[in-house]
Amino acid sequence: MFRPSPKTSLFQDLPIRLISTVLLILALVVSVLLLFSLEHEKVVVQGLSEGKDLPSGFLSGLWQSRYDMLVMTLLLFLLGSIGIAAVITFQHYSSTRRTLEEVKGLARNILESIPTGVITVNSSGHVTAVNPAATVTLKRSTDTLLGQSYEDVFIERDMIRLVLDGALQNHRHVDHHDMPYDTNGQPRTIRVTTADLTGDDGRSAGVIVLLKDVTELLNLERRVRVADKLAGLHTLSAGVAHELRNPLSAIDLNLHLFEEELRAGTQTLSTMDKYLHVLNAETRRLSAILDNFMKFARPGSLRFHPIDTEQLLSHIMSLLQYEAQDRRIQLIAKATDTLPALRGDETEISQVLVNVIVNAFQAMPEGGVCHVLAKAIKTDENEWVELTVQDSGVGIKKEELARLFEPFYTTKTAGSGLGLAIAYRIVQDHGGTIQVSSTPGVGTTVIILLPAVPVTQGAWVRDR
Repeated sequence: MFRPSPKTSLFQDLPIRLISTVLLILALVVSVLLLFSLEHEKVVVQGLSEGKDLPSGFLSGLWQSRYDMLVMTLLLFLLGSIGIAAVITFQHYSSTRRTLEEVKGLARNILESIPTGVITVNSSGHVTAVNPAATVTLKRSTDTLLGQSYEDVFIERDMIRLVLDGALQNHRHVDHHDMPYDTNGQPRTIRVTTADLTGDDGRSAGVIVLLKDVTELLNLERRVRVADKLAGLHTLSAGVAHELRNPLSAIDLNLHLFEEELRAGTQTLSTMDKYLHVLNAETRRLSAILDNFMKFARPGSLRFHPIDTEQLLSHIMSLLQYEAQDRRIQLIAKATDTLPALRGDETEISQVLVNVIVNAFQAMPEGGVCHVLAKAIKTDENEWVELTVQDSGVGIKKEELARLFEPFYTTKTAGSGLGLAIAYRIVQDHGGTIQVSSTPGVGTTVIILLPAVPVTQGAWVRDR
């Protein structure tokens, strides 16, 4: 927008205050001259009438002279006013015209400078404006576009023509719609946006079309996605190798020791039992690692159904209460008076809450307070349940926050780095969001937003 549209009025183009001031000054000058003229006549009449009788027609002639002088004064006043008003109006018109030309020039320069192609089509279907970026995008000259009907410019099955047909005939617009476009035998992808072009009266005067050649951009995005997948694969491979190396090394070492005992013939039942116990423990550890990895990489089928939010939270609190007491942590759960039912898989959502709360416990090695808050949130179209887990632990550094949900990334020495990654995947599969904020030395807050079913629940407020 170049400037706001001025409010229309009867004398919007005339400088009323300036003209009024000039007219008042002119009227004052004429009035002073008229007064001087009347005083002069009065003095003359008095001088002639001293001791003499005036002719009978003298007074009537004098009054006629005054009338004529008054009429001439008014005529001069009107002519002067009209002349001044004409000069001021002409100057104002010239200034307005210069300003209009400057605005038109600014609009033209902006239209020619922006890198996005712009085409305007009036209500009758003729192209009224084209900027250089549009000619470059369409690989056509301005002469072949400007003033032509869009039906003549674009062939019948042309994608841009189909978009213009929908916009002009049915007022159906597109927003950042990518479509294939063939320019001189070279396939390209053009991003098109259309909108109504309104006139000064506020009514539709046509359609404005924005064109952007995004062929190279989409190719770059594809390369970035491939690079991200390769980087993710590298991270997963490194993480799996790191997690599997430790139990495999323990198994290999104990098998080697067990083999030496067998060769030496000095094995006893207790030593054999010790080796077998280590082998079983490390095998179970390998199985757990692979189960978590498969759960992250290929989550099982979810069974969505209404979940009683009150019972779910009560179950989680009861499940983790003993561990909290063991760690000298005060676990406090609170909720709003009315909690709608959650829509999702109860087992998966329980795993999310357990993973997040256990992470909070591990962030408070010296004990502390963990708050679990639940409340209902309504938007224009949906209802949600917001679950907040807040701890008073050591916190997370700012540079580590961005990597929290990466698989196999952990800040704990004994962590696998899959807990939060699995929680993130489950929340995404439920159509929700999970956000983490933290201040080192103060604590961490995790906010989980999950879709709800509009079901009235009783109050659930429990402090432990």
